[in-house]
Amino acid sequence: MFLVKRKNRVVEYYNHSNAFESWTVVDLRELSRAPYHDQCRDHNCKIGWNFYNKLQKQVQVNLRDMNLAQSFIRVHEDVLDPSTNQPLKIVMWPPTKQTKTIPLLKELPDNSLKDLKFWMYDHVTGQAVIVCDNEEYRVADVKYLICFGENGIKLLGRIQIRSEPQYEVCAKSFTGGIAQITLFKLWYGQRSRVETQLFGPYVGRQLPDTQKKQKKKRK
Repeated sequence: MFLVKRKNRVVEYYNHSNAFESWTVVDLRELSRAPYHDQCRDHNCKIGWNFYNKLQKQVQVNLRDMNLAQSFIRVHEDVLDPSTNQPLKIVMWPPTKQTKTIPLLKELPDNSLKDLKFWMYDHVTGQAVIVCDNEEYRVADVKYLICFGENGIKLLGRIQIRSEPQYEVCAKSFTGGIAQITLFKLWYGQRSRVETQLFGPYVGRQLPDTQKKQKKKRK
């Protein structure tokens, strides 16, 4: 499983390296310049590094050996481009082959964070790093926070996440996730499958079912 975190903090998952052939040449060139971090616990597994090295070699030959997606131009005849006074042309890309089933990390015991020292946002990897006395947890996707139990989630909610000032907005996406989990009790051992699926898209907002219930109460 490959995880790609874009500059706008959107996280994408790909089941296999072949799925990256749904990207365009421009996108893969940019990916080749991005830092790669191998988080596989099996040190003998070289799948990630093999793809990374292959990508670096392919970029040197203009990715000629990869069957990549092609961009195309859509012309809007009824809209004029003010700079040319001609019909507006927009470059389009086909959707990438992202996996539709996102795996969650193994659920952790509720006392996993009892020795928590601090947590911080690592701008190099785009991860939240949770540092305990004898353990360090790296969270690449806000969804992974639901693997912690109630006490761990409430502890993270009480301690401010550290970050450099220019990355404060990125760090707040994780504290927003903690607030969401706390509000709807989505921590390990409490949530349902439906809530787990909705958590990602609705981080920072109320779940649809809850919105309906609150509207009824106001009436």
